[in-house]
Amino acid sequence: MSEPIKLLHEAPEVEPKQAWPEPLPLYRDPEAPEAFPLEALGSLAPVVRETLRIVQAPDALVAASYLAATSLVVQGLANVVVDGRVYPLSLYFLTVAESGERKTAVDTIATAPLRERQKTLHLTQQDEATAWEGRYTLWEAERKAIITRKNTSRAERETALEQLGPPPSKPWSGIMLTSEPTYEGLVKLLADGWPSVGLVSNEGGSFLGGHALSQDHRLRTLSGLSELWDGQAIDRVRAGDGATLLYNRRAALHLMAQPVVARSLLADPLAQGQGFLARMLVTEPSSTAGGRWYVSESVLDTPEYQAYAARLTRAFEIVEQVVLNDPEARKQGLSLKNIPLTPEAKKLWTNFYNHVERNLNGELLQIRAFASKLAEHALRLAGVLALFENPEATSIGKDAMEQGVALAEFYGAESFRLVGGYRIPRPLALAAEVLNWLLEHCKAKNRRVFHLAEVYRLGPPAVRSARAAREVIRILEEHGYLAHRPNIEVDGKPRKDAWEVNPHALPQV
Repeated sequence: MSEPIKLLHEAPEVEPKQAWPEPLPLYRDPEAPEAFPLEALGSLAPVVRETLRIVQAPDALVAASYLAATSLVVQGLANVVVDGRVYPLSLYFLTVAESGERKTAVDTIATAPLRERQKTLHLTQQDEATAWEGRYTLWEAERKAIITRKNTSRAERETALEQLGPPPSKPWSGIMLTSEPTYEGLVKLLADGWPSVGLVSNEGGSFLGGHALSQDHRLRTLSGLSELWDGQAIDRVRAGDGATLLYNRRAALHLMAQPVVARSLLADPLAQGQGFLARMLVTEPSSTAGGRWYVSESVLDTPEYQAYAARLTRAFEIVEQVVLNDPEARKQGLSLKNIPLTPEAKKLWTNFYNHVERNLNGELLQIRAFASKLAEHALRLAGVLALFENPEATSIGKDAMEQGVALAEFYGAESFRLVGGYRIPRPLALAAEVLNWLLEHCKAKNRRVFHLAEVYRLGPPAVRSARAAREVIRILEEHGYLAHRPNIEVDGKPRKDAWEVNPHALPQV
């Protein structure tokens, strides 16, 4: 148990003799998920199986971690094209898992080859940046000398400037992985860091509850991420930074978040209505805790993992060589080939597309927004697996398409279970969000009591009024998470309205 949580458990109670009840769940848990279709992972299946055997984390969590890492690399190689319609290979994942499900361990393992490449590339690019600064200084000095040159005509100066040429291109920083960016920071990373990046966080609550998704920035961030998924050019105009227009940039995303945080996003009308959730592959796999007996092996030492790392590194080196050797890469972004489906793969995909379309107003009605993109998800998943198998592939075959469809069907079932068939009423989702904030707030303050003004001044954006805060607190009281404590002191000041957190609601680990 961490020290702040231990102190909260040991904090003196306002009414020591009170018998605290066990809090009632704010909403029912979803039904058990289907087993992840590991056989549909193609060449990724062996390393996923070995990670499941040794680390013993939930199956969908492990699969999403490897798929996201692979997407980060191969999205820089190609797009899928069907009848002139171009689809990027970017994948967005949201994995819902409690603390202790080994999210960090799995993320560290799956992204280790990328982090190693990032380290090597960044150190090399730092040397390049030092050399560039010298070249740029000389270029700027020559430019100023031409402009201020006496006894020359304007035409002669213009000719000299033309001969001098444009400034030397600034090198990339080589940074491609980030965990808690603002949208503006992500754009800057795509402009200066690397044209293909990954937003990967094993503590997704930091991003979901951070500055990027605050009330003032939420719509811009969700819209921007949606446009990135679509492969659109990034256009951004700011008074301080000027105008930014970026082409052929790509972003992969994997957020791993605890249920109370993730469900607030799943129930968010803006995330649903804007289309962000329709672009995400969401899972909440069953816990493996309680049956994870220690295995005296390292995933990193297995032949399956070494084969995975070698494939990923090979694909990344192809992207790296093109990006670093193309002087136009800063302007034009990634050099992406468009790969089609083979006739057999296209027939299979077309049948799947039509099957989904026939059911949009029927059994898929509850997840129609997500289902409308289900065929595209299948294409992207098939493309990612095909290019992991062979980064120089010129088409997507039937086998990869079958795998993409099988995975899309699994994520469709999960979407129906978590987003469609299992809808959390907004007041209860908000209560869960506020409860999570309260626990963090009390931990930081080292006390279990709080007053009303703290909630509507400091709490989540949706409760920034006394009326809204009271309504959420009422729900939490009814479910046994809080007890009203009128006319008590909080931080040495008397408070008319204050509450105490039920110790049974505190984290136990």
